[in-house]
Amino acid sequence: MHYFKMEELPMPVSHRSEKDQILIPRQLRRKLGFKPGRKVQLIEEERRLVVTPAADDPIAAATGFLTGKFSLTADLRREHKEEARHE
Repeated sequence: MHYFKMEELPMPVSHRSEKDQILIPRQLRRKLGFKPGRKVQLIEEERRLVVTPAADDPIAAATGFLTGKFSLTADLRREHKEEARHE
């Protein structure tokens, strides 16, 4: 996580329209890669709204993230052994 002093980073401000729409300033859209017509993902996080570009194909984006030699059972056994040693 990056922390900035207030004078280092201008804080863009937007407003909510009569139709409950919020304009994201151009410099932020460009910096974050928001493209016209593309979907965005909205996540509520500690009383904040986090907006990120959504994947074109969420299934394809998630495919392969658990590749390699991964075993949940082996990880759980290893954790139990470590906990038993600490007790």
